[in-house]
Amino acid sequence: MLSILPIRIFPDPFLRKKSKEITEINKDIIDFGHSMLETMQTARGVGLAAPQVGKLIRMITIQVPEKAPMIMINPNLTNQEGLRRVEEGCLSVPGFTGIVERSIKIDAQYLDENKNKIQLSAEELLAQAIEHEIDHLNGIMYLDHLKSHQELHKTGITPNEVHWHDVGYKIHVNKQEALKNDLITEEVIEKKIELSKIKSDSSLDDASLEI
Repeated sequence: MLSILPIRIFPDPFLRKKSKEITEINKDIIDFGHSMLETMQTARGVGLAAPQVGKLIRMITIQVPEKAPMIMINPNLTNQEGLRRVEEGCLSVPGFTGIVERSIKIDAQYLDENKNKIQLSAEELLAQAIEHEIDHLNGIMYLDHLKSHQELHKTGITPNEVHWHDVGYKIHVNKQEALKNDLITEEVIEKKIELSKIKSDSSLDDASLEI
């Protein structure tokens, strides 16, 4: 049965954990993949990774314009070529975008829900989305790719109003849902985060937080 899954929001430490390979593609895995697709589409995203919705398994969903939706199980990058600067956002960092470097072209392999091994070459948005979601499986977020002096843009305002070194977040969380899913336990949290200290191998204890 399909369902809309709660999306974990940065700086939830769950997003920094690494996911494990899926060893058996069964009905539960397939159903979860389709719920991920529905969640991603409802949130108007182009990609979603299992850790973002509470499971540390190596599965992502992708849907870019004019392409069929994909459920990718145990995806791996086998080749990356070139670099380009692109604007990027994330369903787990709502309200912000930033400029990062992504590959011009990638090759990837994965299993589909029918256990077929798929080889895929991708460019542009599809390549960007796959790289972004595979990063999530390794506890990496696009914030980690921001470079010194680049800005994290708050959507809908003048870019100069927000700088990536010192960003104010206001995160609205349903308290009952948060407690149920081990998410943030306050209904409204306001904090300043020194993003340059938050890396894939660090915890919230390493970050400079004002709560």
